[in-house]
Amino acid sequence: MSTRFVTDRLRLRDFVASDIDFLARLLSHPQVMQHYPEPLDRDGAERWLQKTFMRYECDGHAFWLVELHDGTPIGQVGLLSQEVDGQIEPEIGYMLHADFWHQGYATEAALAVMAYAFDELQLPYVISLIRPVNQNSQRVALRLGMESRRTTQFAGLEHMVFQVDRRAL
Repeated sequence: MSTRFVTDRLRLRDFVASDIDFLARLLSHPQVMQHYPEPLDRDGAERWLQKTFMRYECDGHAFWLVELHDGTPIGQVGLLSQEVDGQIEPEIGYMLHADFWHQGYATEAALAVMAYAFDELQLPYVISLIRPVNQNSQRVALRLGMESRRTTQFAGLEHMVFQVDRRAL
């Protein structure tokens, strides 16, 4: 297991095949998936994990498993190459199990990924795609210094595009 980032309370590492049980619980949780078209069953979680592995190979980054320092998995956060309005955009995405919401973990993990995007990859900006009804994710994006720039259709659903530029930080 390759640890990518360590923060005060968290460790972010590459997913491995044995993480499927946690990922299936996360992606099937109705609260966690309320802003997606629908929760995923185990087959859907396995496809999600395989896509993550492909992104590691192609892009060098994707979703990483977020764990507490004691090894308890709590969610995923990552840097994804997403096609938005016909252009490939660097997106920071985050998804935590509902038991770990409202504790600052999403912000803490996303800040580590944002530092990687700006300091290591030298990206000029990053975005987050967030459904208009997802107030919790919008608050995280604002804590990251992002601003809502526009709306778009993504995966057949309306999303707000939040963005922060490297030079703005």
